[in-house]
Amino acid sequence: MKTISSKTSFWIVAWVLTVSLWSSTAPSIEFPVYALQWHLSKAVTTGIFSIYPIVLILVLFLLGNISDYIGRRNTLITGLLFLLIGALVFATAQNVFWLFAGRVFQGLGVGLTAGSGAAALVEFNPSPNKKLPGSINTITQAVGLFLATIVGAALIKYAPSPLYFSYWVLAVLVLASIILCLFLPKGTTTQAAVKPAFKLQGVKVPKGLWGVYLLAGLAIGTGFANGALLLSLGAQIARDVIGTQDILVIGTVLSISYLLASVSATIAGRLKPVISIRIGMASIAVATVLLISAAVNHSFLLFMSSSVLGGLAYGFSASGAIGLAAINSPVQNRVQFLSAVLVAAYLFQGTSAYGGGVASSTLGFSSAIWLMAIIIGILALVTLLFTARKGKEAEAIPAKPAKA
Repeated sequence: MKTISSKTSFWIVAWVLTVSLWSSTAPSIEFPVYALQWHLSKAVTTGIFSIYPIVLILVLFLLGNISDYIGRRNTLITGLLFLLIGALVFATAQNVFWLFAGRVFQGLGVGLTAGSGAAALVEFNPSPNKKLPGSINTITQAVGLFLATIVGAALIKYAPSPLYFSYWVLAVLVLASIILCLFLPKGTTTQAAVKPAFKLQGVKVPKGLWGVYLLAGLAIGTGFANGALLLSLGAQIARDVIGTQDILVIGTVLSISYLLASVSATIAGRLKPVISIRIGMASIAVATVLLISAAVNHSFLLFMSSSVLGGLAYGFSASGAIGLAAINSPVQNRVQFLSAVLVAAYLFQGTSAYGGGVASSTLGFSSAIWLMAIIIGILALVTLLFTARKGKEAEAIPAKPAKA
């Protein structure tokens, strides 16, 4: 098969990551429909959401280094195959157990594409700008979230079979992505040092990089936690504040924040990672205050302000965190180190999503918003303080080989 350029490979990987996030986020906009038609509680719907990051974390822990052995291309294709199965499970789901099964396959799929895709972006980077992979990685996440929300909402409202049609569309897109991956180079830079046999090494934080890891993990984790609050409970929040059952209106409102995340990630690519993290954390702290105020006053303006600021914050925090990790990651441990950062991201995401659902069922919806927003706001302030202590030190560490 004809060899393609690094630039083309870079954008194929970016597309794969976009489709991966689109696939994993697609059920979120469907949750209100499932809840209505299948009479599901908030704890069940957020449980369905949360099983995905749990599986994803397990994959990153157990197989965080697999692409160093079988190649980035093969790992991406394997992940996409799991996502294809997941889409087909959702497209034919008969009850809630099918939804849990579909989320398991999505967790397996994104677990394989996330770490290997992040590393592939670094290796195929066609620009001398070392921060580009971090910002593009975040943009792919934001665009995937945006498409899942707005396209999903439109298909639910206008297409036949609102619970199923969007997944058939996704299945076609995932299949097209698998075909595109066949054109990627087979090898990786890390495979140059011929490794004997696959060993379960999972994620790894090299010696001397724990300060970088803690800062990157806290930053991306807080950004994901804030995003998960909107993903898991956002439709309910929007309905409560806006007072509409129109899924397209709700989807449009929520998708704006995800679209803005891609804008802020683009801006973050021109800033130092720690500066991006600081902007993101300050924005999240303010966004949580606005969210509480919106819930208390049933104010659409305050809710939109919180959503917009939260979207911008997501782009700055995630891009800064991934950029910081990518710049400092040693070549031989790159995918494992990036996977370790993603473990923190999805651990925070799963905890936030499920915690919000449980709190909503036990304490009531308004109290749950208060509780989750306060916790996330405190995390943002703690991370902001951490950048003051470790920021310069983290950005001063060179990307050189390091022992585990």
